[in-house]
Amino acid sequence: MRSLDKENAAAVAKHLVSAGGFLDVDPERAYEHAKAAMARAGRVGLVREALGIAAYHVEKYDEAVRELRTHRRISGSNDNIALIADAERGRDKPKKAIELFESAGELELDNDARTELVIVAAGAKSDLGDLKGARALIEAEDFTQKPSGALVRLMAAYSDLLRLHGETEMADKYEELSRRTAKATGTLFGDEEPDPNLGVEIETVEEVPDEELIEPGDDAADATDETDAADEDQAVDESDAEAADAEVDDTGTDSVVADDSVADDVADDAGDDQIPAKSKTHVSEKELKKVKVSDEEIEAELDELLEDAEEVEASDEETSEASEEAHAEPEESDTSLKAPDNAKPEESNVSYRLNGHQ
Repeated sequence: MRSLDKENAAAVAKHLVSAGGFLDVDPERAYEHAKAAMARAGRVGLVREALGIAAYHVEKYDEAVRELRTHRRISGSNDNIALIADAERGRDKPKKAIELFESAGELELDNDARTELVIVAAGAKSDLGDLKGARALIEAEDFTQKPSGALVRLMAAYSDLLRLHGETEMADKYEELSRRTAKATGTLFGDEEPDPNLGVEIETVEEVPDEELIEPGDDAADATDETDAADEDQAVDESDAEAADAEVDDTGTDSVVADDSVADDVADDAGDDQIPAKSKTHVSEKELKKVKVSDEEIEAELDELLEDAEEVEASDEETSEASEEAHAEPEESDTSLKAPDNAKPEESNVSYRLNGHQ
């Protein structure tokens, strides 16, 4: 992996981790991840090993043998020798598996790797019909070794050979012993489904209120919004206060005007009380202002007054002589006629008639 650049190495590592995680639960998906890693780093031994193991699990035995042998050549490791031998069995080449077992005697293998290779060789002999030779290989192993996954598979393989030889009761005992060992070591037995949640620690998370999920930036934004809203409310309150003050001023002005009107009315009433009572036919100036008289009515009144004056003048001319005193009297009549408003009888008639038109 050191030969790869940083970005490519990170991508390859992700594919390898995914391949290992899906190997037991979804071998096909694990194989796809291994292929993706192979496309990025084909010269890395770890990648070739991952692809070989994934190919073995999806029963692509030719590819598995090729990739695992390449890994063995690149790394010099013999850890997967049992897997290579079993892949040869999958290719219908049990003899190659036995040859690989026989050649491994000179190799330095750990106990698990050697036990696995013995199981594969016994299976290859069974494929060739050599059941006695297969049983001899298994019985030569140490069943008292430290419990491990290899021991579980060793006892399970021996149970199968015993069944083939018709020793069912003994086979059941070894199968039960194998299952107990598998449970103690956390190893899957052959007919068990892998637990997808194995190794996953489940924690109960308490629900967090929405208020606590608000980020500091959101708090600042909310505070700004609240400040703006408060400023707007304050501006509205100030405008309302100004409007109320203006209304109060208008009300005060109206009240002053109303007070002045009331004072005028009171003064008028007081003045009316002091003025002597007039006749019923008298019309006050205030009432005259309320009376609306047309021009035609005024002209008709004037014509009638002129006719009366002419009749008086004609009668005076017949009864008096032409003298200075006789001439003076009509002039006074003319004066009174020309200013009828100043004569009391005429003023009463005019007032009465105007009253009548009300």
